[in-house]
Amino acid sequence: MTHVQFPNFLGMETQQEAIGSLKGYELLLTSQQHCSSSLALFLCSTYLPICYPESKDVIIKPCRAECEMSRFNCSSLMVHYSYPWPEILYCDRFEWYSNESETFCIGDPKYTKEVFAAEFPKVWSGIMNGTYHDYGIDEDEGEMERPNPSIFSYNYSNCESIGLIDVDHTFNEYNCALPCHSRFYGPQGNLNLLKIWSLIWAALCCISTLFTVMTFVFDQQRFRYPERAIIFSAVCYFFISVGFILGFFKGDDIVCENGGVSGRPVIRQGDSEDAHICFLQFFLIYYFMLASFLWWVILNLTWFLAAGLKWGHEAIAQKSGYFHAIAWILPAILFTAICLTKEIDGDRQANICFVGNFKTSSLQYYVIAPLSTFYIFGISLLGLGMFSMYNVRHELHHTGKKTDKLETLMIRIGMFSVLYSIPATLLVVCFLIENSHRTQWEINYVSVCLKHGNCLKNGATDFEPDSDLLIFNLIKYLMMLVTGLSTGFWVLLSFKTASNWAKLLQKLRCCGKDAETAV
Repeated sequence: MTHVQFPNFLGMETQQEAIGSLKGYELLLTSQQHCSSSLALFLCSTYLPICYPESKDVIIKPCRAECEMSRFNCSSLMVHYSYPWPEILYCDRFEWYSNESETFCIGDPKYTKEVFAAEFPKVWSGIMNGTYHDYGIDEDEGEMERPNPSIFSYNYSNCESIGLIDVDHTFNEYNCALPCHSRFYGPQGNLNLLKIWSLIWAALCCISTLFTVMTFVFDQQRFRYPERAIIFSAVCYFFISVGFILGFFKGDDIVCENGGVSGRPVIRQGDSEDAHICFLQFFLIYYFMLASFLWWVILNLTWFLAAGLKWGHEAIAQKSGYFHAIAWILPAILFTAICLTKEIDGDRQANICFVGNFKTSSLQYYVIAPLSTFYIFGISLLGLGMFSMYNVRHELHHTGKKTDKLETLMIRIGMFSVLYSIPATLLVVCFLIENSHRTQWEINYVSVCLKHGNCLKNGATDFEPDSDLLIFNLIKYLMMLVTGLSTGFWVLLSFKTASNWAKLLQKLRCCGKDAETAV
């Protein structure tokens, strides 16, 4: 049995601590991933060094060649997934194997400093001039030649080797983009189902919100704060539904572009010259999604002001300017930031342009962070509002006053808030799940491409995404649209709505008869 020595040279005191750190490299160490044949030996001999039988004070490290080989092949993939090569594993901390040296190291004895420099001159040149940490492209010599795959296994900075296409504009570290008709999203049948599913709910949402807005136009005095916030929420969801409908009828053209060096269409990523419709659609969906969340927060805030602090409708209406400033300006700031940083990308599953489809950092900063913040504020104010309404109702019961109208208001506003909060909760959870699983979804695709050859040639017919991915996306797109339906139900479930529409229809009939009489 081989014994390991602690503390290791990284300063870890126990084997449990070292094993816990190794779990961070689990995806790279799996047989499916296998980014470097040297990685397992390098990591194990670094974190779990074997004992030197002649001295407990000597720690046997891996040879530097093992580190260079591992880093060359795996660091680019780690950076792509926002995990840079850690400083504690910088290769200048390890020694080269030498037949003349008394220092031991673990690795292939073939790769002395001289042999490594001879076989991999450009890597060696980078080491010598201090730029070896990049392993990137040398401006004077062009793209660096890759070592023999039999030695270095796979290299993830080669776009075609992982089923991607070289593009002629910068978006990620390697200018790689996903082919427009890639199997990454699953079979074409799944995509067709998602597009039809999104269209159905977008159409229902559009009709429902349009009905709500038209009802408000016919009788504006009826909808005072806090109810008026629901109207503006309906306006937001109307534009969101228009964005989804636009994506269905424009097809793949809205999310794909001919940006590939080979002329093949790729998913839009970042800035592109012909992205005007994509830009418009992104504005409709992203901007109004954030605004709808904020109007829900404002609804709960005004409800609390009315029920808890006894503010009247007029007092709340005087603050409406602040409500509009918050609801429209905050999303505009985030929207502008995304445009300036060129983070808009395409989602071919529903043919929509959004943000964070390829960069988890963008998803975190521009989607998860603001929505989670708005959600926490909204839920907190909703709880305060419900608690205040309960107290008011309890006080009125003790005084003997009638509470029928108050209870009706509680039920109607509470119904809408709950109907909104459930999809809002699920939508935030969907984005959190997507953020945590995106890396694994991409790695699964990359693994198949590496195993079966060039996915661009064989169409990656062997790749099948996670079976739950279809259900996940069906739920996500539903949660992005279904809340708009609640605004229509909220207005429809009122006797006044039926009365107003009946009066309107009666006026239209009278106008029609008067016109016939005049003729």
